[in-house]
Amino acid sequence: MKRIVISPLVLITILTYIGTLSAKDGEQALILQEMTWMDVQEYLRTSDMVIIPLGSTEQHGPHMPLGTDTYEAVGMSVKISEQTGILVAPVLWVGYSVYHSGFPGTLNLKPETMEQVLFETAEMLMKYGFRRFMFFNYHGGNNIVQDKIIHRINHTTEATAVAIGHGSPLQVFEDGEFFDWHAGLGETSIMLHLRPDLVKRDRIEKPVITFTERQEALREFLEHHPELEPVFSAQFGVPAETGKGGASHELSSNGIWSFSDVTSATAERGKKRVDAMVAHAVKFIEAWKKVSH
Repeated sequence: MKRIVISPLVLITILTYIGTLSAKDGEQALILQEMTWMDVQEYLRTSDMVIIPLGSTEQHGPHMPLGTDTYEAVGMSVKISEQTGILVAPVLWVGYSVYHSGFPGTLNLKPETMEQVLFETAEMLMKYGFRRFMFFNYHGGNNIVQDKIIHRINHTTEATAVAIGHGSPLQVFEDGEFFDWHAGLGETSIMLHLRPDLVKRDRIEKPVITFTERQEALREFLEHHPELEPVFSAQFGVPAETGKGGASHELSSNGIWSFSDVTSATAERGKKRVDAMVAHAVKFIEAWKKVSH
């Protein structure tokens, strides 16, 4: 039998390659729908944590997909999973979005319906041994549902639930541009980073924003009374039936809520925001891993 001699240089190269493969394997996100039941069973031997992304299916201007919020929530959750090894369970593609229904394609769930679906899903996950739930929301309309489902889990089950995305105390941002709230400069930049294939830059156009007299008056007051910002914000993202003029089609000519120059959106700007959100969540998860449920 002929003896094979491997030079030290070749051996180092092989070991380096194997190490690279191992590193890549370690960075593979764990997504419930892509796993087998045996994979989940094995995961539960070492972890009882799960991340549940919350998004929506709603208009995002003429240039971004209806699923933008869900792509953002899932996309950032996947990045968190890559760095922490925590399983991600995308449950819903629909959220509370009735105020965007003036534009075709928007879907909506009543808050109580959404809460019940999430709770029943959480109950099933608890059945298998999951005990630590992290909701990563990236749609402002879902905040009320997120608060209620977390409260319900914490007060009626042995599991613990927290928020780690939008609407979470973990996420603190630098001040952005005024009223760049929806499908604008910031959000378009995030999608250019996460899913550039779904952004139609050639369709970006400046919206005509129409404020009611009350909204305009509050806007002027904000210059000297910034503490009134919650009152100003409460006028927007509400159904047309409220008479506040804050439904999407009443406010914006094309669904974009922004005074910013959306054409200046960049993937680099989006990456900065995504990296910051992911880093905050990862830091929290790594700390939580060190303590028992």
